[in-house]
Amino acid sequence: MKGPKRKLAGFYQKVLMDDMMQVVGVDLLDVVDFDGGQSYVRARANCGECACKTACRSWLSGRSQGTPQPFCPNADFFQTVKSAC
Repeated sequence: MKGPKRKLAGFYQKVLMDDMMQVVGVDLLDVVDFDGGQSYVRARANCGECACKTACRSWLSGRSQGTPQPFCPNADFFQTVKSAC
């Protein structure tokens, strides 16, 4: 994928991960500070490669709170960050 479509895909990936962090109660600064940002970079890559984007969008739709879902490749990481704070 090249050009605008690639940029748009990256935008949607960022929005989904940001929305997921907000719904599960994980602060972006806590995620970035967790291990100097290494896990944050991996989490972004995990989100971008995730095959469950439709399930993710559906689950996030209309939610304001929740717990990390098993379909999310970052669920364990988000739970770890929440527990550490």
